[in-house]
Amino acid sequence: MNGFAFATSACFFCKRLFSYNPHRVPSTPPEWHPTREPVCAACMARINRMRTDAGVPPFPIHPDAYEPLRETEL
Repeated sequence: MNGFAFATSACFFCKRLFSYNPHRVPSTPPEWHPTREPVCAACMARINRMRTDAGVPPFPIHPDAYEPLRETEL
């Protein structure tokens, strides 16, 4: 039987709790914060909207970023 796991923590920007795949979730770059911190889907959507409005490419988001990860990937 295959199991699944996910991480849960507060978003770096909005501080709301959310669940994510710790291997795929977007996070803050090291120049913003000394340790990489996870960013929720709603904040990433806002950030990417601001980037595209400014003519800058959006940050890529892995399709499984906010899904559980397979037990075999732990």
